[in-house]
Parts: sequence; structure tokens; C-alpha cells
Amino acid sequence: MESSTFFMSLALNAARAVKGFTAPNPAVGAVIVRNGNVIATGATSPAGGDHAEVHAIRAAGDLCQGAEIYVTLEPCSHWGKTPPCADAIIRAGFAKVVIAMEDPNPLVSGKGSSRIREAGILVETGILSHEAQRLNEDFFYYITHKKPWITVKLAMTLDGRVADSTGSSKWITGPASRQFVHELRAKHTAIGVGRGTLESDDPQLNVRGVEGKNPIRIIFTSNEHAGESSWFRTHATEERSIMVIAKRGEQHVEVASDGVELWFTGTSDRKDSFERFLIMAGENQIDSLFIEGGSKLISTLLEMKAVHRFYLFYAPKIIAGGIEGLKIPESLPMNHPIELENPEWKQFDNDMMVTGLAKWQ
Repeated sequence: MESSTFFMSLALNAARAVKGFTAPNPAVGAVIVRNGNVIATGATSPAGGDHAEVHAIRAAGDLCQGAEIYVTLEPCSHWGKTPPCADAIIRAGFAKVVIAMEDPNPLVSGKGSSRIREAGILVETGILSHEAQRLNEDFFYYITHKKPWITVKLAMTLDGRVADSTGSSKWITGPASRQFVHELRAKHTAIGVGRGTLESDDPQLNVRGVEGKNPIRIIFTSNEHAGESSWFRTHATEERSIMVIAKRGEQHVEVASDGVELWFTGTSDRKDSFERFLIMAGENQIDSLFIEGGSKLISTLLEMKAVHRFYLFYAPKIIAGGIEGLKIPESLPMNHPIELENPEWKQFDNDMMVTGLAKWQ
């Protein structure tokens, strides 16, 4: 591995370590190198805190003069809650700045790199850009569309069932798969399920067994009184909890006596309700949503072509019946399927996971 790729990989590792803690900002890593040696690293703080470049610069101090800095995303060039990182890099006196990819945020988008070049500093871009894009794909979508990135996770038998004929789904996959799912939860701003899953599984929708921040919990329903004795409602004050209610009337938000936020979308149409929710979520800086069920909710998302990434876990089991995990009203022809772009595979004990970007025909 050549040195520039090696140092950028270290910066990406620093960014991955804070993924899930930085929303609505992207997770960024920075590594400062002098004479071929790493002298400082940095990563994005939670919103309102210092960016990765500033952390690394402070750690390196005067040693920044004439050194190189590797950053996983183009340094910002505008004032937000913190000063521009491009200016901090210029003041530090670096000889070279290596950037994985340009920031698609319209407030940055090439401006940070240009400002650094104009200061006489060498700028190189495109090192491990695919990995950098993958890391913050949710942020990039949100910052350009103002709506959350939608990830769907399903645990299924080999014949595509998410529950048996009685509705029981515990446990299709093994402990290793379930632990990884908790890691995925921690990397998303919000987690959502439908009313059926709320009432049949009584899910906690939090992060357990791994280090990470609990996501915002969201239930999609047409009844604001659903699951009144559920964990979701009886523990609503512990984490931000939202019920998205597809019901005709005025679109508005109110807070129930148990602390649940009730988001009335103003329509009983499932697709229209979800589309209105996406706009409301964007306004609330919910940049990513991890959908774990149920089948009706996921069916709606498939009909809307609203899913951006799938995580499909398959256990080596066949039950030849029960509830189908992926279902839409009209089946797709073989020459016009939903394809997974850039697929990745991983084995968890006896389970197999495949993930990829949804490519809609």
C-alpha cells in the first residue's frame, strides 16, 4: 500500500470510530504526517464541537509547519457553529493537504480546496474516495435532498421469511448477526418500525451490547393510541420517541402525556404520509433512518422506491411458510428487478449478510 493510501486509511478509521456521534455533521477523520511519520490524528466532535482537522492541528501544534494533513472530506470554508477548517489549515502552515473527496454540501463543494490552493498549499484529492463516500453516504444524501437516507434491514430464512405462521420471529439469526445490527443502529440517527412490529415484538429500539448512541425511536401507525403499554411508550422519556400518524386532518405535532411526540401527517394515504414524514424529518435534522420492520411498512417503501440501502441477513433455515420479508403488490419481471449496487458480503457465524445500494429500474 502506497503511503498516501495508508495515511488516508488511518484517517478513515478515525472517522469510522465516531460515526453515529456527529449528526447532523458528517464523520470526518484527519491525520497529520511529518517526514513519513504520523504525529497527530483527529475526528469530528458531536455537533457544535471541533471538526477533525482542528483536533489534529491542536494535537500537533508547531509541528504542522511544513507537514502534510490527510482529511477524509474537503475542509469546510464557511462559518457554522465553528470557524472554517480551511482557514485553520492555512494558518497552520501545511505544505500539502490530501483530501479523499469533495464535499457535496453546496456551502463547501470545492470552495475549501480552492481557498487552500490559493494560499499556495499543494492539494491532492481522490485518495480512497469510494470508501469516503460509503462512510458518509447518508449525510451526502441529506445535505443535498434535505430528507433522511433510508436503510432497510431484514433478518430472513433462506426462503425469505421474517416470521413463522404464528408471527414469531425470535430468533431467526444468531447472536453475532444481532450484535452487528446494534452497531448499525448506533450509526443511524433514527430507527423505525411499523405498528405491527411494535405490538407483536415490543421492541426497545435502542443500542445494546456495543458502544454507541441510542437513535431516535420512530413508530409508523394510523393510531396515536397504539402500543400504550409497550416499552416504546413506557420508556418514551429516556430517548426521543416519535409516532408518525397517518390520519386525515391538519398536519401538526403535539406531545402525548407519556412524552411521545405525535407527528400527524394530515393524510391517511400510506405513501403520501411517509413522503410528508420525510420532509418533517429533514426539518428536524434526522439525516438517516434505519427501518427494521414490519413487512407492511417495508412494502410501502418498496412501492415508493424510497429505500437507499439494504442489509439482508440470511439464516440457514427453511420454514416453507410464514410472513414474507420483501413483498410488493405486483411482482417485478426478471429484466427489471431491484438490483443491489456495489454489494458487500459478510458472514456472522452461520448467517450470511449482504448489503448494497438499491438500484431502481
